[in-house]
Amino acid sequence: MPDIWKGKRLPDRNVTHTSINYRLYDGRDGRLLSFNSTNSLGSLVDDVLRTQREHPNAQIEAIEYDGPAYR
Repeated sequence: MPDIWKGKRLPDRNVTHTSINYRLYDGRDGRLLSFNSTNSLGSLVDDVLRTQREHPNAQIEAIEYDGPAYR
C-alpha cells in the first residue's frame, strides 16, 4: 500500500541504516538525559519515548553529533 499524506502519494523510497549519534537534553536546563549511537531511527524514537516517561516534565531536545555519542 502506498504512503499517502494529505491526499497525495509520497514517492517510493528505499530503507536506509545510517549512523545516528545523538544526545537527549532537557531543553529547559541543558541537563543530559540520554545518549546513544545507532543505525535505527526506531531505536532513537524508543529512547525519546522512554526518556520522556522517565522525565515527564522535561522538554526533550535531541542533538545529532558527527561521531559516537560515547567514547
